[in-house]
Amino acid sequence: MTLDFVLEQIWRWSIERGVDFALLFIGALLVPRAGRLAHRWSQHRSQRIADFDESKSSLAVAGVAIYIAQLIAYFVLFVFFLQQLGFSLVGATIPATAASAAVGLGAQSIIADFLAGFFILSEKQYGIGDWVKFEGNGIEVEGTIIQVTMRATRIRTLNEETIIVPNSTARVCINHSHYWSSAVVVMPVPLLEVKTPWEAVERFQKATQRALEVPEIAEVLKGDLEIHPAVGNGINPPQVVGMPWTVNIRAMIMTEAGMQWMVERGIRLSVMEEFWSEYGSAPTINGDLQGEVSLRKKPEYTENTSGSYANNPWVDLSLGTTTPEENSQEITELTAQDSEHYRRLDPRTLVGKLLSFNGNLRPSTTGLSLLFIALLIVRILGSSIEIDGELVHGPLAPPATETTLKVSTN
Repeated sequence: MTLDFVLEQIWRWSIERGVDFALLFIGALLVPRAGRLAHRWSQHRSQRIADFDESKSSLAVAGVAIYIAQLIAYFVLFVFFLQQLGFSLVGATIPATAASAAVGLGAQSIIADFLAGFFILSEKQYGIGDWVKFEGNGIEVEGTIIQVTMRATRIRTLNEETIIVPNSTARVCINHSHYWSSAVVVMPVPLLEVKTPWEAVERFQKATQRALEVPEIAEVLKGDLEIHPAVGNGINPPQVVGMPWTVNIRAMIMTEAGMQWMVERGIRLSVMEEFWSEYGSAPTINGDLQGEVSLRKKPEYTENTSGSYANNPWVDLSLGTTTPEENSQEITELTAQDSEHYRRLDPRTLVGKLLSFNGNLRPSTTGLSLLFIALLIVRILGSSIEIDGELVHGPLAPPATETTLKVSTN
């Protein structure tokens, strides 16, 4: 066995098998990157849609389409990989049928999730950005929709927690972001400085109207203000000494979908400001009125020479002795030391713009794409095709093996 024969075999395997394996591997790496690129493109496209609900639905449908396309791409790559290993797809038909039946029986919940996801998208039950609440099967979660797929829905709660809910698990979905919402505020109003209950209602209405005139709140309103006095139990007697008599008053107004909480917070704050001096200013035991709410004064701490608070034994934190000018100089020095490092990574440089297509792609994605194209060209140049009955070899194709058939005349 000569060295030329070994090199020829390595060359032959590289062209006929090695390049194909490399193309499949790089293709598997590019599939999720292409999915992220398509997702960003769909986001930019949905932002140009005037209807907000339609844009959310289109974004959810695009996400599912990208998810299905990735599954199909991985399946095709897996089939080509089996072919490169020498497996016969025709012979694997019967085992694959039995395996698919077993998987179907064991994955009933996944199939149910996919069916539920289909109806969620076709009926437009919710979309990206909606504030929803899921109930059923022992779960109760609430948050903002950040991703919808055929199998599950991903939401983000107020506690900054990401929760994945299978589509078939949530039996009841309460969507706060569809069509319109109602801001409903019920507050106990003190009757200490009013002569009649209607005077309290009038002050409550004026305070609510001031809150609704704030520009940020006024632009999300869609209806007229409604005031409902004496709701619930009506007048509430004081439960402890020092509390005033109160009456429950309710304010209701129609708002844009998902904006009711902002309006409710504004109304509560305005009503509290109107009746602030009367909360807690009830008759005392001896019958005298307390004219204002007494608040605890903050303790005064004196700073000693070491920069710590000496009057509080539980807090002894050194505040440091550096001045703002010294801190600024130190930050400038650190920035100067790392400027060369950040400049090399800055996508605004010429090389960064070329590799990332002006920030639209990762440089690694560009490198993998160029490598995939180069290997594909090598594979084409190393192949052989038949033209008019004559086998034409590419420039990089290995030499054809000659098979000699010896026929015995004996």
